[in-house]
Amino acid sequence: MELQVLEKLVKGRRSVRKWKKGDVPDELIKKAIELGTWAPNGGNYQGWHFIVIKKKEIIVKMADAVQSISDRIAGWPEAKQWQADVDRYRTNASFFRNAPVVIAAFTGEYQSVMDKVLLSRESFDPEAKQVLTSRRSAPTSIQSVAAAVATMLLTFHQMGLGAVWLGAPVMAKKEIETILKVPASLSLICLVAVGDADESPQKDRKPVEEVIEFLS
Repeated sequence: MELQVLEKLVKGRRSVRKWKKGDVPDELIKKAIELGTWAPNGGNYQGWHFIVIKKKEIIVKMADAVQSISDRIAGWPEAKQWQADVDRYRTNASFFRNAPVVIAAFTGEYQSVMDKVLLSRESFDPEAKQVLTSRRSAPTSIQSVAAAVATMLLTFHQMGLGAVWLGAPVMAKKEIETILKVPASLSLICLVAVGDADESPQKDRKPVEEVIEFLS
């Protein structure tokens, strides 16, 4: 693939939040997830797991769980100082209920050999505790799932579908895990809603000069 073709694909992808009615063929979803599993991941652990939800009643249950928690948070006194933003967040919290397909992305726990060494010293070694705290701030397992999801989103875009990465539903993590009946060994990382796009968002990006720094 020429760089220009890749650039067009990457820059053309947008987060889609409105979809036309209609199914997404299973083979397309399976292919996108398959390509996602070729993303880089810590220690080649491949601890990710994906549940594809097409049953409307389950999608609605998950959306209702997210909305319920969002509504409660919006009602807290502390929310008033950011009322406009909170209200906007609350309004958009469960829009994925209208998606034809929702993919729930999970991960199992991952421990590298360095994690095991650090854990064995955490209780008595301040340095080991500090290093372990740093590693926990950006868990390898979560980074791995994020890489897979990013690959899936590009794949869906190439397929002509519209998808969106959803981190907000993690506020209803336990509720969603219960609805989907996942084992305790799996932890919800995000949802991906996908379907035939019914909008064409055109948000821009900051100039790369604003976010890059070279140390030569």
